[in-house]
Amino acid sequence: MREIDLAFPVTSQFIVAGNIRDVHLIRDPTENAARVLTTAQVIVDLLIARRYDLIYTYDPVDGIRLEHHGAEVDPESFFSSTHLGRSTASTTGRLADLIKNAQKPEAPRVAVVIAYASRLWAEEPHAGPDLRGLFALAEKLANSNDAVDQLALNPGRFDCGIFWLADEAQDAPTWLSHASGVRLVHIPLPALGLRKAGAGLFLRRMEDPAAMDAAAARAAETVLADLSQGMTLREIDSVVTLAIEQGVDVPRIDEALRSYRLGILESPWGDPLLLQRLSRGTESISRRVLGQPRAIQQALTVLTRSAMGLTGAHVGNASGRPQGILFFAGPTGVGKTELAKALAETLFGAEDAYIRFDMSEFSAEHSEARLIGAPPGYVGHAAGGELTNAVRDRPFSILLFDEIEKAHPRILDKFLQILEDGRLTDGSGETVYFSETVIVFTSNLGTYRSSAGPEATDNFARWGDPYPDTEAKVRRAIEVHFTEQLQRPELLSRIGDNIVVFDFISEAVGRELVRKYLAAVVRRVQIRHGITLQIRPDVANIIEERAIENLAFGGRGVGSAVEALFVNPLTRALMSAEKFSPVMLVGHLRQVESFWELTLTSAEDIQPVTTQCL
Repeated sequence: MREIDLAFPVTSQFIVAGNIRDVHLIRDPTENAARVLTTAQVIVDLLIARRYDLIYTYDPVDGIRLEHHGAEVDPESFFSSTHLGRSTASTTGRLADLIKNAQKPEAPRVAVVIAYASRLWAEEPHAGPDLRGLFALAEKLANSNDAVDQLALNPGRFDCGIFWLADEAQDAPTWLSHASGVRLVHIPLPALGLRKAGAGLFLRRMEDPAAMDAAAARAAETVLADLSQGMTLREIDSVVTLAIEQGVDVPRIDEALRSYRLGILESPWGDPLLLQRLSRGTESISRRVLGQPRAIQQALTVLTRSAMGLTGAHVGNASGRPQGILFFAGPTGVGKTELAKALAETLFGAEDAYIRFDMSEFSAEHSEARLIGAPPGYVGHAAGGELTNAVRDRPFSILLFDEIEKAHPRILDKFLQILEDGRLTDGSGETVYFSETVIVFTSNLGTYRSSAGPEATDNFARWGDPYPDTEAKVRRAIEVHFTEQLQRPELLSRIGDNIVVFDFISEAVGRELVRKYLAAVVRRVQIRHGITLQIRPDVANIIEERAIENLAFGGRGVGSAVEALFVNPLTRALMSAEKFSPVMLVGHLRQVESFWELTLTSAEDIQPVTTQCL
């Protein structure tokens, strides 16, 4: 309003773009209260204050409507030659006549507010004579020297003001937007102060203001204003309406906001049993992720904080950021991915609430489009982005970005917005909210994963290092990578102290993994073939000793050893057997040159069945 009022003396046409579909709070000085007005109503009020005699609005549905006329002006007699009526036929032609007649010396001061201007401009290549005439008149007035003469005779006054309400500034044709007599006015999304004022006004509809607790009302206003970043006042009003329909009281207004954004009433974060599951999480998760008690405890602490509603409590305001941010770092094969799956089952009751993205597939700059969707006009636009589609489909989930250090730096910029604002705009311009997700990054930075050699340095953690040394080296490597190599210290600051360093697996854990993997093979053979395998202790000991020879590769190395020493020879033995017994003994595992030899002995036939496998 201030910008338009300031530019009025030297501007004949305004392009008002941006947040034009919203409602606006305008303070009424006579009543010391705020009024809720549309964009067109705000402009009409401004024109009335500027003492315009006739103020019209136009849109393609309702046609031309008289919004205001001065006491001394008869609009019917003034425009009797145009036969303005209620019919919407040929309204663009009548609109051109209205503007043209307003240029006559004897005409009163006339202003026109044209809604849905973007639709009119889009029709320009196929416009009929009436619409072409309107555009030609607008272009002539925008570049006319009559404005200079008019200012000389009547300082501070244009006889006709035209306001084009457009969705985007770029929708305006260059012949209009680049003209000297036209000014672009952008309406932004409401800032925090305006959202808070709107929240306070709209929340009064939920309860009797006299009966409402003042402190609770102020707290609800703050929460609604903080969490509604990126929303319009009209959307905030819809949140309050939804809260009334759902029977949500004022202190729980954030639940109504979540329902409005996600279309989901129940939130797993509000489940009273969640804290019980998290309190038992150390025990249950430790059975799945072996040898990582520090990592499990630190991860559960972060998630318990979110479940108790204490995320961001130290800054004193609500936030739309993700519920939790975790950075799992450490050697390969030590349980980082498995811990993310276990956390998904603990939080959301299903392991498939875990969505993994291999960031090595997003190392190229153009892969950004694959993640968030291609912009309009590009191949793949209709398919959307893998990340934005996944979050839109499953807003309550754990998002695992595996080996984040391999992602292209441009993609890392998107994570800044996710971690700070909890939202992301996809290629179609739609906003996707991450406020109910848990973000997990994984990385192998700082770990030395090969055998000792002359290239090894003390900057890398190696198997056998004490955990404090491993943690210090990994944290240092992460800091160097983000601050010096990528020059993205702001991303590291968003992660904060949520870096969880995993330790190398110990020999005891390696042996336990061997027993776990062997038991899994026995179960599979029982289920698929109906055979109960009995593994001789000396065979299990050979596999264990071989499997723990190189623990630098973690559980994957142990699994590879079990596959090579047991699964592959067992497969060939089962294929070569002439008959099976319900119970079969696995024995005599030995290496012959580069081959492993395994024998299966049937309980009914003591003749051994022998095979060789590389």
